[in-house]
Amino acid sequence: MPDPFDVKLEQLLEFDTPPGGEAFVMDVMRSVKRQQRVRQIILWVFGVVGALFGVAGAFMLSGPVSNFMTGGLSLPVMKTMQATLFIVGAAAFYLWFMNDDFSLGE
Repeated sequence: MPDPFDVKLEQLLEFDTPPGGEAFVMDVMRSVKRQQRVRQIILWVFGVVGALFGVAGAFMLSGPVSNFMTGGLSLPVMKTMQATLFIVGAAAFYLWFMNDDFSLGE
């Protein structure tokens, strides 16, 4: 004999008729498409704003970077090369030690 609780639960969960038919489905699909458009517009707007800030930052840094490249800061070349080598070596050791994997999937 089935459990009366299970029978009552099945009665509550079953549908006699579809909840809205074709019109309901079409309305839901329209709403989903509208929300996708809104999300796409938001992503484009924030992407363009981010790109503008990136370009502005590049223009602001172009002067100091050109001074660095032409030797305007008069940094010692050997010390700069050693510091760069040390930083790259530390990053390589960290990646090896932590076993980081940058693959995007299979």
